[in-house]
Amino acid sequence: MSKDIDVPGGPVTEQLSPDEVAERTRAAVGYNYEFSEKYFVSREKVREFAQASQLTDPVHHEVEAAQAAGYADLVAPPIMFSLIGIIAHRPLFENAIVGYGRRPVVQSEQKVEFHAPILAGMTLTTHVHFDAFKQVAGVDLIVTRNEISDQDGTPLVTSWTTLAGRSGEGEDAGFISAMEKVMMYGAS
Repeated sequence: MSKDIDVPGGPVTEQLSPDEVAERTRAAVGYNYEFSEKYFVSREKVREFAQASQLTDPVHHEVEAAQAAGYADLVAPPIMFSLIGIIAHRPLFENAIVGYGRRPVVQSEQKVEFHAPILAGMTLTTHVHFDAFKQVAGVDLIVTRNEISDQDGTPLVTSWTTLAGRSGEGEDAGFISAMEKVMMYGAS
């Protein structure tokens, strides 16, 4: 049984041909939204990210050190924005870029502009934009832009992500098997 989904290109079912997936994706360019969930940056998360990233600078671990360096609170590791972006992208693939399902989609490029540091105690808002889609040599290239701001609307990070996938059939079974081993299908 297929499920009807209303996307910018019009209602569509989950069972799409490769050409329909590509056409619906192309039609969704320009889709954007403010992610409904705000992300609170806790000191614990900042410290966890710093430890996982092997960042030993005290501004990531000790409030006093961060304040001595001129910050109001702990400074989040720069890579922390990526977690927020992954979470905020889910509605994009649920509501606009449909039809990929379990087909592998991998990040092929990332560009980031940092406007101000993310600090513990901030509540972040993410605006997600679907900027571009093109097909090159059988690969679908999807370009998204995330704009992350704090609770006062101050811009903190703008990131552009290029995702590569295939809407077409005939994927290499070995490639799909390898992707399934490294991708986090269903991870939250």
